[in-house]
Amino acid sequence: MRYSELSQKQVIDMKSGKVIGKVNDLFFLEKDYAIKEFYVSMPPSCLQRLFPWFFPNDEIAIRICDIVSIGEDIVLVQI
Repeated sequence: MRYSELSQKQVIDMKSGKVIGKVNDLFFLEKDYAIKEFYVSMPPSCLQRLFPWFFPNDEIAIRICDIVSIGEDIVLVQI
């Protein structure tokens, strides 16, 4: 799977069913290129959409061990 395909997927928490956001970035180790974390951007609020320079969008780090499944449209996590 390519990063461009992964970055379009929504991340959903299995416990609550809540949409956490979309995959924004990855963290990997340089020595063996193993992916360790996904960084997920939360959906922006109305104020963040209107004034993005005043209210930056927060990111959440999701560890690989917390990922349950990666499907065609979504990534299921258990955090």
